[in-house]
Amino acid sequence: MTNLFRKPYIIPLLITLVGLLAYAGTFSVPFQFDDDAYVVNNPAIRDFSTFLSPGDIAGGSSLSPTSIPPALRSAFMTRILGYLSLAVNYRLGGLSVVGYHVLNLLLHILNAWLLYAILDHAFRGMTCARTEREGEPASVLLPLAAALLFLCHPIQTHAVTYITSRFVLLASFFSLLSLASYIRFRTAPAARGRFFQTLAVLSAALGMLCKEFTFTLPFLIALYEVSFFRAGLRERFRSLAPLALTFPIIPLLVFLQKGSVTALDSTMRTITAADSSQISRIDYLLTQFRVIVLYLRMLIFPAGQNIDHDIPVQHSLASLPVLASLLLLLSLFAWAACRLFRSLRNNETPQSRIIPFGIIWFFVALSVESSIIPLGELQAEYRLYLPSIGVIMAVTTLGAAWSRRYARDEKPFCIIAAILIVALCAATVVRNRVWQSEITLWQDAAAKSPAKVRPHQNLALYYGMQGLLDQARRELQQALVIEPGNFELHNNLGIVYKQMGDFNNAIKQYQTVLKLEPGDAMARYNLGNIYLAQGNLAGAIREYQACAAIIPDYDEVHHNLGIALDRSGRSAEAIIELQRAVNLNPQNANARNNLLRLTGKR
Repeated sequence: MTNLFRKPYIIPLLITLVGLLAYAGTFSVPFQFDDDAYVVNNPAIRDFSTFLSPGDIAGGSSLSPTSIPPALRSAFMTRILGYLSLAVNYRLGGLSVVGYHVLNLLLHILNAWLLYAILDHAFRGMTCARTEREGEPASVLLPLAAALLFLCHPIQTHAVTYITSRFVLLASFFSLLSLASYIRFRTAPAARGRFFQTLAVLSAALGMLCKEFTFTLPFLIALYEVSFFRAGLRERFRSLAPLALTFPIIPLLVFLQKGSVTALDSTMRTITAADSSQISRIDYLLTQFRVIVLYLRMLIFPAGQNIDHDIPVQHSLASLPVLASLLLLLSLFAWAACRLFRSLRNNETPQSRIIPFGIIWFFVALSVESSIIPLGELQAEYRLYLPSIGVIMAVTTLGAAWSRRYARDEKPFCIIAAILIVALCAATVVRNRVWQSEITLWQDAAAKSPAKVRPHQNLALYYGMQGLLDQARRELQQALVIEPGNFELHNNLGIVYKQMGDFNNAIKQYQTVLKLEPGDAMARYNLGNIYLAQGNLAGAIREYQACAAIIPDYDEVHHNLGIALDRSGRSAEAIIELQRAVNLNPQNANARNNLLRLTGKR
């Protein structure tokens, strides 16, 4: 077996085949969740010229439903390479999901290749058997097992199968490429080393143009340097100093977009819609103690995966769940830090530092998204993509230690690792079935988070799109039991009643929205649509005009206002509104046809 793995193409081929096996059923998974905003309805990826003047995207503030959403605008500068990759997909295949999934999976497989190369160095000299034969089992089997565990773990499905998680995959790719290049720089002859050092810095910079968590990358590389290389302080400083040049990249991008470096916090809030929850920094941090414990549990035992976990916000350190979680995490981190320090002080082998290194890697890689910067999603499985590497390294090392203690050769380790990889691969296949449609994804979430509004709300949306109106109504009514004052739910229920032909109940829902949120433009628009359908032209005109006063750049409100004015015999005013609709959106065929009809009539 060892001789087989010596062939240079076998390991990349094996990783590729296992990745294809685990994700073979995902190429037809439809656009899900935020894919509509970031891909389907995102004008920024339609034309490459957008990337030559990113300020035009980042500087906008339109509230129109057809405009670029604030989250995308705020993220554009700090994730511009991610959007560029989506633009490439769009240019090559339009809105065919296959191309997007192929690139996501390709990045995941490349990341597993890079991880193998990194761990091949970290695990060097370590065996998984009492009887070592030429050192080969340690240099091949351990990093291969860890790379396959990373590749097949079902927790990665959120990052790989969900198209908008492209940002995570790209940022992780450049992070791993940077670390792998740094290792080559430290181990290659001086003439070639400079090339790899430059590549490490360039990759780190590119990673910071994909997602904000790459701000921690220089710290992770410094941690690797300290853990696995022997050198004096001056040599370490010379090796790591160029990576420090990447630290200002994310703050500089935020400054260019917002005019202030201190806007980073508000940018992160907007990106993740946290402004709607207004959770405080302290409450977010207290909540993250429990979330991180949940992350660790899901990495060790990946049961209960959910696209929308129901995580209660914590407000007190004295709460038993918070305090217990904090003590567990502090104990784990303190042990890892002390063990690493003791190993360095006693000049132990680098392999004795793998477990503490892995634990500290997990905490550092997670620190941006699980600290004091409040994010709209209290918990998201895709955030574990890069941090999971640390836990997988630690688990693999523990498995090797067990095998070394009880076995004379590598067979027991290989058998256990193979069983675990097959089991995780099967779990990934099963989890990917949940992603096969919008309805199955949100049915799963609603079943696992029954007391949370969003799963019911989103499930209702997709039921409605499929014409399953009774089911949609039932989900929205269930959501309103949880949160009766949510005006968006009343608005959505009004839409469902309108589709069912129950105009009276629809009007009641929209009127409830306007009592709860008088400035809600879409309730005005939807109410105008019902009045127009009923022939109440005065009412329709009144509501459309009120909507246009709030969001003047929404082409459809001008289009429908033009129709209502025309039916009221006010053709001259109707032409003005229809012309506005066409000017705002030249692709609005209905507005253009109605305008031609009226101007031809005149």
